[in-house]
Amino acid sequence: MKKKQNYCLKKYSVKYKMLTNIVMMGGGKKVKSMLNGESSVNPIAVVVVLILLFLLRALVVQLAYNKIAPKLISNWGHDDKEFKPLTFEEALMFTILISFLFI
Repeated sequence: MKKKQNYCLKKYSVKYKMLTNIVMMGGGKKVKSMLNGESSVNPIAVVVVLILLFLLRALVVQLAYNKIAPKLISNWGHDDKEFKPLTFEEALMFTILISFLFI
Protein backbone atom coordinates (compact mmCIF):
# COMPACT_ATOMS: atom_id res chain seq x y z
CA MET A 1 0.00 0.00 0.00
CA LYS A 2 2.80 2.41 0.90
CA LYS A 3 4.56 1.70 -2.40
CA LYS A 4 1.40 2.64 -4.28
CA GLN A 5 1.12 5.93 -2.35
CA ASN A 6 4.73 6.83 -3.16
CA TYR A 7 4.07 6.07 -6.83
CA CYS A 8 1.00 8.33 -6.79
CA LEU A 9 2.94 11.13 -5.10
CA LYS A 10 5.77 10.87 -7.62
CA LYS A 11 3.30 10.82 -10.50
CA TYR A 12 1.53 13.88 -9.09
CA SER A 13 4.86 15.64 -8.54
CA VAL A 14 5.92 15.04 -12.16
CA LYS A 15 2.59 16.32 -13.47
CA TYR A 16 2.83 19.38 -11.21
CA LYS A 17 6.33 20.17 -12.46
CA MET A 18 5.20 19.78 -16.07
CA LEU A 19 2.24 22.07 -15.44
CA THR A 20 4.38 24.77 -13.81
CA ASN A 21 6.89 24.56 -16.66
CA ILE A 22 4.09 25.02 -19.18
CA VAL A 23 2.56 27.92 -17.26
CA MET A 24 5.93 29.61 -16.72
CA MET A 25 7.07 29.66 -20.32
CA GLY A 26 9.04 32.73 -21.31
CA GLY A 27 9.83 35.35 -18.70
CA GLY A 28 8.18 33.56 -15.78
CA LYS A 29 10.96 30.99 -15.56
CA LYS A 30 13.60 33.69 -15.51
CA VAL A 31 11.84 35.59 -12.73
CA LYS A 32 11.48 32.41 -10.69
CA SER A 33 15.16 31.58 -11.12
CA MET A 34 16.11 35.14 -10.15
CA LEU A 35 14.04 34.90 -6.97
CA ASN A 36 15.63 31.55 -6.11
CA GLY A 37 19.11 32.99 -6.62
CA GLU A 38 19.88 30.70 -9.55
CA SER A 39 20.26 33.44 -12.12
CA SER A 40 23.35 35.46 -12.88
CA VAL A 41 21.69 38.88 -12.85
CA ASN A 42 24.03 41.71 -12.01
CA PRO A 43 22.62 43.60 -8.98
CA ILE A 44 24.40 46.78 -10.04
CA ALA A 45 22.56 46.69 -13.36
CA VAL A 46 19.24 46.32 -11.53
CA VAL A 47 20.00 49.35 -9.34
CA VAL A 48 21.02 51.42 -12.37
CA VAL A 49 17.81 50.50 -14.20
CA LEU A 50 15.71 51.42 -11.14
CA ILE A 51 17.45 54.78 -10.86
CA LEU A 52 16.89 55.45 -14.56
CA LEU A 53 13.21 54.60 -14.17
CA PHE A 54 12.87 57.04 -11.26
CA LEU A 55 14.55 59.76 -13.32
CA LEU A 56 12.25 59.04 -16.26
CA ARG A 57 9.19 59.19 -14.01
CA ALA A 58 10.36 62.52 -12.59
CA LEU A 59 10.83 63.89 -16.10
CA VAL A 60 7.32 62.81 -17.08
CA VAL A 61 5.87 64.40 -13.92
CA GLN A 62 7.74 67.64 -14.57
CA LEU A 63 6.69 67.88 -18.21
CA ALA A 64 3.07 66.96 -17.51
CA TYR A 65 2.73 69.40 -14.61
CA ASN A 66 4.36 72.28 -16.46
CA LYS A 67 2.11 71.68 -19.46
CA ILE A 68 -1.19 71.17 -17.62
CA ALA A 69 -0.99 73.44 -14.54
CA PRO A 70 -1.11 76.80 -16.40
CA LYS A 71 -4.26 75.70 -18.20
CA LEU A 72 -5.88 74.58 -14.95
CA ILE A 73 -4.98 77.86 -13.25
CA SER A 74 -6.46 79.92 -16.08
CA ASN A 75 -9.59 77.74 -16.15
CA TRP A 76 -10.17 78.47 -12.47
CA GLY A 77 -10.19 82.18 -13.21
CA HIS A 78 -6.75 83.08 -11.88
CA ASP A 79 -3.90 84.72 -13.71
CA ASP A 80 -1.41 82.16 -14.99
CA LYS A 81 1.44 84.67 -14.72
CA GLU A 82 1.77 83.64 -11.06
CA PHE A 83 2.53 80.07 -12.15
CA LYS A 84 5.99 78.78 -11.22
CA PRO A 85 7.18 75.81 -13.28
CA LEU A 86 8.11 72.65 -11.43
CA THR A 87 11.84 71.98 -11.36
CA PHE A 88 13.33 68.55 -12.00
CA GLU A 89 14.41 68.19 -8.37
CA GLU A 90 10.89 68.94 -7.14
CA ALA A 91 9.43 66.45 -9.60
CA LEU A 92 11.95 63.83 -8.46
CA MET A 93 11.10 64.42 -4.80
CA PHE A 94 7.39 64.19 -5.58
CA THR A 95 7.92 60.94 -7.49
CA ILE A 96 9.92 59.42 -4.62
CA LEU A 97 7.27 60.55 -2.12
CA ILE A 98 4.46 58.95 -4.11
CA SER A 99 6.41 55.72 -4.56
CA PHE A 100 7.06 55.48 -0.81
CA LEU A 101 3.44 56.22 0.04
CA PHE A 102 1.66 53.96 -2.43
CA ILE A 103 4.05 51.32 -3.72
